[in-house]
Amino acid sequence: MRKFLLFQFLLFGSILFYQCNPKKADNQIQSVQDVTSQKSNYKLEQVWATDTLLKTPESVIYDKAREVIYASNVNQNPWEKDGNGFISKISKTGEILDLEWVRGMSGPKGMAIVGNTLYVADLDELVLIDLEGGTINKKLKIDGASGLNDITPGENGKIYISDSNEGKIFQYENGKVSIFHSDAPGRPNGLLMVEGKLLVAFSQASKFVSYDLNTLEKTVIAEQIGAGDGITPTNESGTYLISDWNGEITMISRETGKQSLLNTKKEGKNTADIWFIQEENLLLVPTFFDNRVVAYRVVKE
Repeated sequence: MRKFLLFQFLLFGSILFYQCNPKKADNQIQSVQDVTSQKSNYKLEQVWATDTLLKTPESVIYDKAREVIYASNVNQNPWEKDGNGFISKISKTGEILDLEWVRGMSGPKGMAIVGNTLYVADLDELVLIDLEGGTINKKLKIDGASGLNDITPGENGKIYISDSNEGKIFQYENGKVSIFHSDAPGRPNGLLMVEGKLLVAFSQASKFVSYDLNTLEKTVIAEQIGAGDGITPTNESGTYLISDWNGEITMISRETGKQSLLNTKKEGKNTADIWFIQEENLLLVPTFFDNRVVAYRVVKE
């Protein structure tokens, strides 16, 4: 009888311990997917939109030092070596200040600012633009590249560049380009460096992943993100906005899950490579074939 009572006591204690200490999710993908169906606590409110003078804008970036926005225009065919691409300069209130501020590119897409230089991914070239003079300082041809897409700055002046066509990620350092990762199938697109991890949005594989810079170990953060394009951090720690080129903006966080904040697919309005101005709480969305940049405020309901 005592053995039976002891057994019951141990069984009850085990159950109580398990209930008070539930097993944590094995990885990020599990925790994100578990709360995908939850109602969103955020929404987007449109603040302004530019005129439709832009020519297939693919990417945007905010220059904090000069308080202006740059938009890359692929000008129709994003993958053709046609020489008609350019960079526009836009105010924080949506006024197009200089439509063809810097010309002489073909399919300019992702951009990064380091010091006084604007780095632009242009098919098979890394273009370096002087921000003070608005002139191209250098065009660096990258061997083995054909579909350079997005750029993110890393530590110690390093630049990381995705190649969607080749399934590669390149690294630029001290004027030279090398391969950071040669086996990244599924069309790597959006890039963002966060705390020593390279975050990547895949447009064909439809995944949001993290790469360890030293080991290249890959961790899947979220799946089913559509044609993943741009990644941008928000004012909420560990929370990111990701664009699906087809026309959707999703918020991804381990705390709140995966939440759709904007869907313009039925209207045929794309959402390409986005940027979030944290100081202004303003999300910038280039609409590609819709030929505008639209700004939204992120509102917590």
